[in-house]
Amino acid sequence: MESEHLIGYTIRALSNLFRRQLMSHQPPDGKPCSETAGMIMGYLCEHVGDQLCQHDIEQVFCIRRSTASRFLIALEKEEMIERVSAPNDARRKIIVPTEKALAIHAQFIAQRDALEAQIIRGIPREEVEAFLATAKKIQANLAELPQQKE
Repeated sequence: MESEHLIGYTIRALSNLFRRQLMSHQPPDGKPCSETAGMIMGYLCEHVGDQLCQHDIEQVFCIRRSTASRFLIALEKEEMIERVSAPNDARRKIIVPTEKALAIHAQFIAQRDALEAQIIRGIPREEVEAFLATAKKIQANLAELPQQKE
């Protein structure tokens, strides 16, 4: 099979193009943020009150414990998140976005929504829904494959 017909190549190309467009907009404070850190921060901002912990971030983003820890530490240093003890278990740390993160996230959402509208321009809703359904099946298939240990 030629490389341009392989799903992995297409996924990688789409990811690169989308990331470049999204990251071309600097955050309001002028400090660049990595794609993954930005997505983690965004997820936390969109799920305020859900009492998310590091394990939840690992599951949602399909990343390893060490990777999640590295990004969360960086976000904490930038004063984007705080870790607070869970009400029912002081050992469990809930990740809470700060006011600074919520403000930056609000501006980012407007940029993301504009990009999302542009990338599906001219594509019928049914095709977008079929693409998303197929992508979720591919993600599930990949998640079922054996993974190497950290």
